[in-house]
Amino acid sequence: MRAIFVGHQTWLVEHASTRILIDPLLCEDFGLVDEHRIEIYPPRTVDAAALSDVDLIFLSHEHSDHFDIQSLNLLPRSARFVVGATIVEPVKQCIRDLGFTLTEVNDSAPMRVGDLNLRFYPADPKTAFWESRVTQVHIEEAEQPQNGIFIAVDALVSEVFKADIVDERLAPPKLVIVSNNSRVSPPGAFQSLENWGKNASDSNRKVGPLGIGVLSAVLTSYLDDFPVQPENIALCGGGFIKRLGGFAAFPFSDQPTLSRLANRLSLDTHIVGLLPGEAFALDHQSELPTAIDWVQVDKVQHALLIEELDQFIEARKSVEVVASVRPDVADAEQYEALLRRAEAELQRLAKSLMLFITGRKALAMTHHKGRKLGPKRIVFSFASRVLGRRDSYGLNLISGRFEAEAPSSLESLLAEYPFGVSLPLVDFIGMVEGDLQIWDIVGVSVQSWFENGIFDGLIPFFYSYYGENGSPELLAKIIDRAMHNLEVRP
Repeated sequence: MRAIFVGHQTWLVEHASTRILIDPLLCEDFGLVDEHRIEIYPPRTVDAAALSDVDLIFLSHEHSDHFDIQSLNLLPRSARFVVGATIVEPVKQCIRDLGFTLTEVNDSAPMRVGDLNLRFYPADPKTAFWESRVTQVHIEEAEQPQNGIFIAVDALVSEVFKADIVDERLAPPKLVIVSNNSRVSPPGAFQSLENWGKNASDSNRKVGPLGIGVLSAVLTSYLDDFPVQPENIALCGGGFIKRLGGFAAFPFSDQPTLSRLANRLSLDTHIVGLLPGEAFALDHQSELPTAIDWVQVDKVQHALLIEELDQFIEARKSVEVVASVRPDVADAEQYEALLRRAEAELQRLAKSLMLFITGRKALAMTHHKGRKLGPKRIVFSFASRVLGRRDSYGLNLISGRFEAEAPSSLESLLAEYPFGVSLPLVDFIGMVEGDLQIWDIVGVSVQSWFENGIFDGLIPFFYSYYGENGSPELLAKIIDRAMHNLEVRP
């Protein structure tokens, strides 16, 4: 059995005449909102005709870097399509509308597919809410069950899976595939869970979880309580570029380089890092991966991106937060109309925010920066760079309502409020109305600050409230628009 890396977190598992495709991204970019599709890194092309005989397509969850409608439209409808039973309904309906026969799985009983057995597992309950619908899959050779691959992307390893190994219902997998999201955003910009409140005046100084730290967590903490030390761990994920403003070739992950670094640090596990179009065989006799001719990395463009990154770092450049992902408004009357919509939305979400960990943490505080706190401890600040406007609203934890703040700078808000977020008004409304997704704006036009840990801020609240889990109706709207723009293949 071998695992072929197609790019980002897409894999094709083959054994004898059986082929299983996982989380297919086959286009050169991905995204459910056509105007904001994101480039795959490294740049590569996939000949989808080579997948015309796949036996089964498995979708681990509904996020757009796994669920890409344009890519699914390239695949044979003869393939069996499998999802976890808890995946949101708009995704399941979309798959049916594309013409696939859908199978929903809700337990770990083996599913025989040709020469392979598949078992499906729920994510660990401690997984972040917005990733909690991830279904993990174990694939083994039917004749030699000791040859297995476990794919555990974007969520903590399933407790049910670990119990199956401990109880010897399952042989330990020879290969575990995990997400490496150790991207480092450029100086001057922060990733979604980084804390803008700890930003230094020197924009080249980074504060927050850096790449090597996340890589270490993937290889140690992530598999801390794994029943046995995996023989091989393959890295994937982070394979995309948001090319907005001066972001250059950020963020992305170079898995071969990271695997070489990790193998210097790891004592008992072989770390596998592949380029798209490379395959890893479980019975590998060589450290070198084999190449697949139907996936081709654009070596010239890849080299240019690396050169661009090297020059960016050598020149010690920094970037500015993007003014807005959507076109900003230049008309004051239009801005006011959007602001009234935002005010209504804030009142709608206030109680949910108070019950979220952010609200609970804020309520438990008494002082901030040496000053006794009043009832307002969370602030939303909306901006328009074109109009030079900033309008802010503080959440009063006693009344449970947002109240307009006097005009003040972002620096003043950072000093006054322990929790806050600043973002373009047009981007907030776009997210609220389902014209774009939260993933399209985080790490680009949003600045967030918070106390305590990285999951205590407002971005996790946005992920949970406006993401696919919390607002499937917004996802349905986006899917409907994407399907309307798509010429569905028979």
